[in-house]
Amino acid sequence: MSAPAGAESADPLTEALSGVEPPIPGEAREQLSRLFEMLCAWKGAGIVGFRSAEDLARHYFREALLLGRLLPARGPFLDIGSGGGTPALPLAIAVGGRWLLLEPRQVSAAFLEMAADSLGLGTRVRVVRQRLKQFLRSPTGPAELARVSAVTMRAVKLQPGEWAMLAAGMSGGTPVIWPTSRPARDRAELASDLFDEEFVPADRGVVWIGRPRTPSR
Repeated sequence: MSAPAGAESADPLTEALSGVEPPIPGEAREQLSRLFEMLCAWKGAGIVGFRSAEDLARHYFREALLLGRLLPARGPFLDIGSGGGTPALPLAIAVGGRWLLLEPRQVSAAFLEMAADSLGLGTRVRVVRQRLKQFLRSPTGPAELARVSAVTMRAVKLQPGEWAMLAAGMSGGTPVIWPTSRPARDRAELASDLFDEEFVPADRGVVWIGRPRTPSR
């Protein structure tokens, strides 16, 4: 049955944000809408792989924002393999805090830098064009990791050595927040003795939360 003449359905982003708690303030909604438009404009650049505007709204924005309730109240936060910016950019907009985004691919890093600047996030969001291993072997990386209050990641495959370096370098109790699935967790090259693990139900799959067992040095 078709909609009545003159009726307008909600746009995909508005629909995706319905029910997100706490509600997104108006100014943040405007920034999220601008980010949505940027991503649509960059569609041909391979920044994100979602096939439709509805998928983009649900899986890039909604799933990211639902992680906000799992974040500590204060940053700084580290996002590993940021790609097109989820979950880091939506969370930086809606939750706030300082964010460090690791992204080695040049086109993705360029988009992240452009988006952060265009959205007025330049003082709170910094993009580092490195992989995790490179970052943790840099002069400042280990100290920066030790200061973060949470780590986020999505659709990233870490090597066993990277998992070990991550666990060893984090402060005790700091969570790694990873939206994934149980099969993907089982396939990850992640030793079971590195983190205390928790699984939280999500719209798709689960959110894996790991807190390092190895104290920082």
